[in-house]
Amino acid sequence: MTGDLLHKLDLAARHAAPGAVTMILVLVGVTPTHLPYYSAIAPMLPLASIYYWGVHRPDLMPMWLIFTIGLLHDVLTDSPIGLHAAILLLCQWVLLRQRRFLVGRPFVVLWGGYAAVAVGVSLVEWIGTGLYDLAVAPARPVLVRTVLTIALFPPLAWLFIQVHRGFLRAGD
Repeated sequence: MTGDLLHKLDLAARHAAPGAVTMILVLVGVTPTHLPYYSAIAPMLPLASIYYWGVHRPDLMPMWLIFTIGLLHDVLTDSPIGLHAAILLLCQWVLLRQRRFLVGRPFVVLWGGYAAVAVGVSLVEWIGTGLYDLAVAPARPVLVRTVLTIALFPPLAWLFIQVHRGFLRAGD
């Protein structure tokens, strides 16, 4: 009885790993730094996690969790409430439709797909923020943010692969 309960708890903790890593990335992304203008160009770290898990294990990133992560991101970054929740849900929806194409492809193809998603997310975010503020935001910070978001995908993907191999596979 106790062994069965411990096994279920262990399995639940393993399946919570992608969501926990994504939440940690939200917190890391909003951690105050002493860099000038960092908040305007801070990369959208949770997007990499949602992309990776959306391709490899979408069952571990349910829509309600993605919505919660997006709302947390909005609250912590002082963004319009619901903007990132909607963007991340849209991203997951697109990934679920393109998953067959992306699974099993070389990393360069995954990175290219991520770059396309990041550009689309940045564009929707820029338009959504502009509509909310009733002003056109400068494009340069959005471009820098997009480039940083794309450039950080390889090291973040390495982290996700380690979680996938070491933590999840042992319990599946």
